[in-house]
Amino acid sequence: MEQSEFEKMLALYSDNIAGLMDNQLALTAQVQVLQAALACVLLHHADRATLLATFQQYMAISKKAAPQLAGRMEALEAGMLALLGQHQA
Repeated sequence: MEQSEFEKMLALYSDNIAGLMDNQLALTAQVQVLQAALACVLLHHADRATLLATFQQYMAISKKAAPQLAGRMEALEAGMLALLGQHQA
């Protein structure tokens, strides 16, 4: 591989990595906004007990469907459970 080909490939990879980082930051910002909106709704919902049961059912399905993400879902799930009134020890 010639030097110029290597430099072009390196520049392409650098651009791809920068694009991935931008996408990750955009997704993180989107998740933060959605979490804040969801927290507002959950804190003011009249029937949190029903929401809690439904949420736990959906989380069980989600973790079963994506076991590689289940560990990462645990902390987020705990936060939502606390908003719904279930405090974990």
